[in-house]
Amino acid sequence: MKTPSHEPTLDVVVRCRNEMPWTPRMLAATSSQRGVTARVLFLDCDSTDGSREVAVGAGVRVVDVDPATYIPGAVLNRAMSLTTSDVVAFVNADAIPCDDTALARLVAPLVDDPKVVATYGRQLARPGADPLVRVEYARAFGEGPPPALRHGVFFSMAASAIRRSAWEAMPFDPDLRYSEDVDWTSRARALGARIVYVPEARFEHSHDYDAAGQLKRRRGEGVADTRIHRLGRPSPIGELARPFLGALRRDAAGGVLSPRALATRAAQAWGYFLGRWEAAGAP
Repeated sequence: MKTPSHEPTLDVVVRCRNEMPWTPRMLAATSSQRGVTARVLFLDCDSTDGSREVAVGAGVRVVDVDPATYIPGAVLNRAMSLTTSDVVAFVNADAIPCDDTALARLVAPLVDDPKVVATYGRQLARPGADPLVRVEYARAFGEGPPPALRHGVFFSMAASAIRRSAWEAMPFDPDLRYSEDVDWTSRARALGARIVYVPEARFEHSHDYDAAGQLKRRRGEGVADTRIHRLGRPSPIGELARPFLGALRRDAAGGVLSPRALATRAAQAWGYFLGRWEAAGAP
């Protein structure tokens, strides 16, 4: 890997579990970045598809993570303790920088403004992604401001960077199994810090979850939101029916309304409501 002395070193934490065929492309793109020298810490969670071997072959530091004890916040805290740069980037093994300035652009606001404690980049759906996924990612990661959420602030750890001093004062919650990044950035915002979306820092990254995967993920996010924001019992109208119908309206406007969209939105809405309902202690 290149090590030009005139470029600052940036620790890049790469979390991975079976991310082939993306892993080689991600590591190659990361090693060729300009403006920073990427020093990769590859956290592998029992990959069996060759991802770990690719990382070893690339000469990056590989640390194994036991999937039986994997809790995101705890893993992020461990990664921070194993790195040293003042700003640390987090780029998933399947999030591929789209050009050789993506990392430098991602961290620039953290260098320029001491009030900025975290940044995240633009995620572009893969060329072969489902049309519904394309529309969803275009809405979440557009050229303008991020979408408003019912609770908290929008953030994605998949292609992001944080300031070490902010983490030292406020580590990630080691117990949350979902939305640990939203929790951290929400707490930072409450203390007056800035979270910046950097659309110029572009990464290829998307997932085509099926309905079961959507339900599981959104259920976990519902549980996490209830805890993070200390929410009471959810409203069937406000937090089930309205989000479901609103999503279908957006899909219709985007030209992707279909039986698949209906099933996906139903799984998302019901999963989130179920998680909220369970976490709030509703009977």
